[in-house]
Amino acid sequence: MEPSKEQTNAKLEPKTKKAFLNSINHFRGIAIIFIVMAHCYRPAGWEIESFADKAWFNLMMNGTVFFVFISGFLFHHVFYHRWDYRKYMKNKTKYVFVPYLLLSIPWIIWHLSGSMQPAIHEQYTDLTNLSSLATWYIVTGRMLTAYWYIPMGMMLFAISPWVIHLIKKHQLMYFTIPLFLIAIWVHRPIANLNAIQSLIYFLPVYLFGVWASVNRDQLFIFIDKYWLIMFLSAVALALGQAYFFGAGVLNKDAFELTVPDLMLPQKILLTLVLLAILNKFEHIEINVLQKLAEVSFAIYFIHPWFTTPWWMIFDSPDLFGLQGYGNIVTTFIVTMLVIAMSYVVALILKRAFKKRSRYLIGW
Repeated sequence: MEPSKEQTNAKLEPKTKKAFLNSINHFRGIAIIFIVMAHCYRPAGWEIESFADKAWFNLMMNGTVFFVFISGFLFHHVFYHRWDYRKYMKNKTKYVFVPYLLLSIPWIIWHLSGSMQPAIHEQYTDLTNLSSLATWYIVTGRMLTAYWYIPMGMMLFAISPWVIHLIKKHQLMYFTIPLFLIAIWVHRPIANLNAIQSLIYFLPVYLFGVWASVNRDQLFIFIDKYWLIMFLSAVALALGQAYFFGAGVLNKDAFELTVPDLMLPQKILLTLVLLAILNKFEHIEINVLQKLAEVSFAIYFIHPWFTTPWWMIFDSPDLFGLQGYGNIVTTFIVTMLVIAMSYVVALILKRAFKKRSRYLIGW
């Protein structure tokens, strides 16, 4: 049977603004894998020592860039054309901040009760009042691995009227490029404790995601042509960082002058590469990635409940006897195990609480 004209020209024809994009949804599924992987290399026994390990590690880490880019893209694609700031913030509060609070409370109590010595707050603050310490945990998200993103994310949601203004005035790139240059020198904050510094670092990524949605058709034509060059450039940046600066995210104080952050441009390039590849399969629904995308926020909220105790409670991540034998492969295997366990928990909670589960796990 001959393909229809619509099928033949699927990649070339402009899509309606409200069209469901398989490529972006699949990207969400991939993004959550990268985010969980960043928290699984220790229990997977991966010791980052060799040059090859450092390069692989640099390609794996900072998957939050993917997540923030997608958030910016979807902000324009989904919300811009039916913008209601009050409703937007109300929903973000109910389905993002409320789950964050509810899932944080047990761990804040655990930290404040002295169940772990030294407690996290004793390492980073001189506060002694219990209410002040509880507030510190909520503001920093330090009670669990990965929860630092929510305080930063809520600020990102709050400034959305400014983003709407930039879209209407066609000024997105006027701010994205200089903010990107600033972010390369500011870096992510030490222990991800400073939500304002995190916002400065990720804001240009978010704005770039918004810009990518506004200019979707032109962008996809460009990246479809140059994706291989961008991929090789991203690999070169990962190798360069491994050789000159080492492995991982180079967290530091905002005003401390140090080396440029090569991981941010590397992840931007990989973002475009993944978009180009996924867009080639826009007409296909990849069920595994679709499901991961659907449950991605629940997996984000639940997976630290598995990964954090491995080093907080047991003071060692080596529960599987893999220390010194791990690599990128064992890390991927442990990641998929943690994702599977998180998904099962999310499914149980979804069936138990039904629609109210969104207040607990965001799904």
